[in-house]
Amino acid sequence: MELTTYHDRRIAVLDAADVAAGAALRQTSDAHVLRVVDPTPEQYAELTPHGFLFKPQWLFWTRPVYPTLDAYVDTLQPRMRKSTRHAMRRTASGHRLEVEETIDPARLDAWFALYERHIASLPRGTLYAAEDLEWFRTHPEQVAGLYLYSGDRMVAGLLCMKVPRHNMLRMTYYACDPDHPDQGTTRFMYVQAGVVAAELGHEVLSAGADPNFYGHDVATGLYLLKRRLGFRADPLWHYETDDPPVLEKVLSLDRCEDPSFCVGYADYDVRRAPLTGHVISRTPAPATGPFHAPMLASVVPHHLSDR
Repeated sequence: MELTTYHDRRIAVLDAADVAAGAALRQTSDAHVLRVVDPTPEQYAELTPHGFLFKPQWLFWTRPVYPTLDAYVDTLQPRMRKSTRHAMRRTASGHRLEVEETIDPARLDAWFALYERHIASLPRGTLYAAEDLEWFRTHPEQVAGLYLYSGDRMVAGLLCMKVPRHNMLRMTYYACDPDHPDQGTTRFMYVQAGVVAAELGHEVLSAGADPNFYGHDVATGLYLLKRRLGFRADPLWHYETDDPPVLEKVLSLDRCEDPSFCVGYADYDVRRAPLTGHVISRTPAPATGPFHAPMLASVVPHHLSDR
């Protein structure tokens, strides 16, 4: 067993010997999560009856690109359609959006300063973009930038990578000024990315990849926003790279939102298995309604004390 810490969440990664010795079924007080990476069919059969969820490690969000903004907004549910139009009007008033089809290094530096402030304001923020900053500087033609200004001050910025093999524009890193009131700014930027994708001739817009556990370093609200904006979540390996599945059991929500949420496979055959949502809460019978989505065959509630 290897005990690792991701931010403030302790994860016990079990190997085959641990599973064979029954470590997965014994009380583990030092971990918030038990995990088996790329489990065998036998491990799947043994552990899923004991509260382990079989799931991809990452989710990748996509939606079709529509020819106009109105054509896209018309596809949303009525309440989301109305609130999105309201957010678009409210943000457009008093702000200026500037778009670069090829990013400028000087503007990239200004964006990264905003990104650092944004990440510092988050409870478990991590400067993921720092790892890609040099690549952005050396491949500016492969990155589009959307920047929102209030006067001369950048208050939001979204970097999007061009992915020719999927004819896709992928939203990669987003930042907003933590001191600027968010009155629909994030939704405005997500919608404008679709406009830019259409102008660049892409067929697919991606809202990026998320770790498949909403309620820790990514909020459940992010899942809900992307779903309501018409994006579909699929396992990352459909698009990007190898992403072996895991068996995972949540032991504690002490470092997480209540409820938290993840997406799992309904059976062992990941290429055919329907996707299932899992709402995990200390509350008996947590509400599942907000988490339903077209890509999910079902959404299952889990009372943590029963797991």
